[in-house]
Amino acid sequence: MTTYRKAWTMRLRKGAELDYDAAHAAVWPELLSQMRTSGIRRFFLFRSGQTIFAFQERDHPFPAVDTAPSDTTARWWARMAELMETDPSGRPIHYPLNEVFALTETETDI
Repeated sequence: MTTYRKAWTMRLRKGAELDYDAAHAAVWPELLSQMRTSGIRRFFLFRSGQTIFAFQERDHPFPAVDTAPSDTTARWWARMAELMETDPSGRPIHYPLNEVFALTETETDI
């Protein structure tokens, strides 16, 4: 099976670090379920100061950036908007990272 992966960074608003950490210690069950049913296998968030590093693996290609979010995702983004840099629509701003090296278990990983 092919694995699709992507990494990106996001930025928190000054002083939002603890609230962001607390929100992610209690992610809504419906959001977790949605992520799993959408094909997300692994999703990691790391924080250093105001910078968030995100890494995700999926079992199918990533949706287009301009794809409309689900109602659950839109509600989560609205909650995060007070904590993070967002675009005018309320979507968290992603700064994509290019993969430059991977040690994988199989040759089919992308």
